[in-house]
Amino acid sequence: MKLVLAVLAAALSGFAFGESSPSLGRPGEWPGRPPIISGRASFYGAAFGGRKTASGEIFDHQTISAASNRFPLGTLVAVRRVLSTRCVVVRINDRMGHRSRVIDLSREAAVRLGMIDAGVTEVEVVSLPKYLVGHEHACALAFLPPAHLHAGEGPASGIADK
Repeated sequence: MKLVLAVLAAALSGFAFGESSPSLGRPGEWPGRPPIISGRASFYGAAFGGRKTASGEIFDHQTISAASNRFPLGTLVAVRRVLSTRCVVVRINDRMGHRSRVIDLSREAAVRLGMIDAGVTEVEVVSLPKYLVGHEHACALAFLPPAHLHAGEGPASGIADK
């Protein structure tokens, strides 16, 4: 009997101290996806080659990287050219000197987006979730809305009709 009371007291002690038990919460409270930032992108090329970036790396225009004031250094972001299917994942390794653009891409990243002739173009940028890092379709998947599954609706609810 003393053992039962001791276990019950230990279980209830969390409530006495206001500790909440872990819960999944309601679907509307689940963490959302990172916001998509829209704006203009430019690229910087060979003239900046060999210079030190804000992260301490030496800039090489032939690598895929980018500068942005909107994301922490080291962040992987997906960049999609508006009105195009072209998309590229880049790592933020530098800061920008101007505020009129969302991101400055390395020349190689700009080539992959097909924006060399345009010079400046409209893009959408989103931080890449960790679960997409290394995925072959990470760029496209980063822009998809989250899936919403509704239990108990329709024939796919898992309950056979009788």
